[in-house]
Amino acid sequence: MDAASGADVPRPQSLTASLVRSTPALNGVRCIGEVTDLHQNSTALYFTLTDGDTELPCMIWANRYRDMDAELEDGTEVILEGDIDYWVEGGKIDLKPWEVIVVGDGDQAAAVERLRSELEERGWFDDEQKQQPPAFPERVGVVTSLRGDARYDIQNAIHEQDPTVDILVKDATVQGSEAPTSIANGIHHLDRSEDVDAIIVGRGGGSDLNLQAFNTERVAEAIFTANTPVVTAIGHTDDRLIADQVADVATIAPTAAGEYIVNSRKEFLASEIDPLEQQLETAYETFQQEHEQNKNWPKQSMRRPDPRASHRFTTKSRSLCCCCCWSSPGFGWG
Repeated sequence: MDAASGADVPRPQSLTASLVRSTPALNGVRCIGEVTDLHQNSTALYFTLTDGDTELPCMIWANRYRDMDAELEDGTEVILEGDIDYWVEGGKIDLKPWEVIVVGDGDQAAAVERLRSELEERGWFDDEQKQQPPAFPERVGVVTSLRGDARYDIQNAIHEQDPTVDILVKDATVQGSEAPTSIANGIHHLDRSEDVDAIIVGRGGGSDLNLQAFNTERVAEAIFTANTPVVTAIGHTDDRLIADQVADVATIAPTAAGEYIVNSRKEFLASEIDPLEQQLETAYETFQQEHEQNKNWPKQSMRRPDPRASHRFTTKSRSLCCCCCWSSPGFGWG
């Protein structure tokens, strides 16, 4: 076989898998961190182990997990021991633990819950603090990364319904240590320096670690103090982030936020204009029916009167006149 054909050249994925499995240092690895992004199916349990700066994907077979004396959930701090493995089909390295020791609640999860409780006591989550975005926005501000897909999802969702709405995008870093300041500055700029009717703040999906900027007090304060209504679009996740709780309106994805902005116009039309249109149609139908009934009235009034009917009317009139005269209290014979 000709070597140039490539038949004897191993694929990079296979080389990596072989290297990982043959490296003793990657067997019996011991790690500590917090569990995030936990989900499972009938086959296995999947989650991410994080120390707040780095992440390591993990997988435990379902039958092995059932035999472990451990209950895992997001935010649990654990010590794991297992082997580093390489998934050839997905091209990813992960940890397959055979031992799990639950330490308790992780520092990161505990810090988020402490902040959540503090902001709730301040009243930042109260419905009385919420502003309703206008039904007919002319200009919408967006705080997100110019390099992500979220800006296009929002733009397309709005312009598919109303292409006349102006959209102003303020570039921001949406993950990492600089993200809270960058997002907050974007909100402040649009709220104070630009004439926008509503502000959408968001990004596409990501791990819990990638979304942590939206669980910070800096971002929460920027949303709460904004005079412009703020709609969050942090997805695609059902998890309740602090930014969602402070925002005037929370949606689960950028597309949903764009649809909400234009749907407020639809809702207004449905609640105010559509009933008026129905009333006008009903009034016009009634007018047409009455017009049809009255069209023949002039013809009937032009028929020759019946002399007998006239005689009867005269006789009754006289009787009526006499009756009235006799019954009048002020009438008397001289």
